[in-house]
Amino acid sequence: MHPGLRATLATLAVSAALAGCGTAPATPAPPHSTSQNDQLPEGASPGALVACGSTEVAEYAGGKWVYFPASSILSAPSTLFESVDVSPTGEVAAVTSGSPDASTPGMSSANMLWTYHKGWHLVSIRNDTDVQLHTFGPDGTLYVVPDDGTLPGIWKQTPGGWKQVPGSAQLGYIASLAWSPKGVLTVVSVPENGATTVWQFKGGRFVAVTSAHEPFAADSLTVGFAPHGDLAVGTSAHGVWIREGGRFVQPGGVPCPVTDVGQFGWSPEGVLTVSGRAGSQNGLWQFQGGRWQQVQGAGPNIGADKIYQFGWSPRGVLTVSDASRCQIFELIGGRWTPVWTKTHATNRNATPPKFAWSPQGALVTNGGDLGGLWELTSGGDWVPIGGKSSPFAGEVGVSFTFAPTRFVGA
Repeated sequence: MHPGLRATLATLAVSAALAGCGTAPATPAPPHSTSQNDQLPEGASPGALVACGSTEVAEYAGGKWVYFPASSILSAPSTLFESVDVSPTGEVAAVTSGSPDASTPGMSSANMLWTYHKGWHLVSIRNDTDVQLHTFGPDGTLYVVPDDGTLPGIWKQTPGGWKQVPGSAQLGYIASLAWSPKGVLTVVSVPENGATTVWQFKGGRFVAVTSAHEPFAADSLTVGFAPHGDLAVGTSAHGVWIREGGRFVQPGGVPCPVTDVGQFGWSPEGVLTVSGRAGSQNGLWQFQGGRWQQVQGAGPNIGADKIYQFGWSPRGVLTVSDASRCQIFELIGGRWTPVWTKTHATNRNATPPKFAWSPQGALVTNGGDLGGLWELTSGGDWVPIGGKSSPFAGEVGVSFTFAPTRFVGA
């Protein structure tokens, strides 16, 4: 627990103990807060690393950590932070976990969403604070899917308040939200007919782009987009499919060997790459020259258990977080080269590390079960970001992202 939060909770405990025993002490300030709202940040800085641990959200910019504190103890989130993201306009949003005591008035077992502007503001749609999904549109508009079933559909934040997106109440259970390269809202849902369906919002209405007759209609789906903008889906039992000419086909007309898709994407050269299970094997496969082939570099047998994450560096190097070793590797010259080796699968509570690249091209990771946030220097050394001043030192499972280098409308 952060020292500031521990001190605050201790003070609150004393206040509670003294209730009814004379004049109560003044309400303490929350950690890293100030009574001067003008001193609080409005949002993220362009290109900043924005992260959240269990009790803090902060950004690293200009060589220092800057907190996003509550404006008062009354407006501070009361449950733990789980994830954070930044809109195209620089607005910070964070998800907090549901309360373990949902029977308490005002508390919920569902996740809650908070946005930041000189303090945290709870997203509430018609007094409903349960949030299942959220996304920012290309213009920075916030879209939310409530969680408790009281408010169906997708809701859009407007200057006049929250408005339901037309036709979204009929989509059924909404599983995911995404945006096409052209800015089209794309939704995966399960409507009344029980078939997993992909929809796109065009011309003021939702249009189904899959049908109940697709081979993957009973699968869980992940949405992506090919280099030319074509819609693609990764399925839980039928591989990867791409929408071409108004219908879904498998790449090159060749069945995808990976049936249960974990992740898929295209390399900078346009090579489709898929992680997941093919028969009894786990690993990476690529579609190139009209055929599928497994990615097999020399050295460690990467992906023997599961690929946790993969991506390409700004230099185009395939990089993998391997769940069987809880380490990060790069495929260089046909050989898997270890990059992050500070964690091992034999560690207690072993966790694969998450990684991403900064706008400057540096590899950053949350350290797996080692925790914290780390950056790979040009000299090949891993250093904790912000050093000992980091609010996330040693904290496992830190969620992080990078703010856009240029904000929309700036």
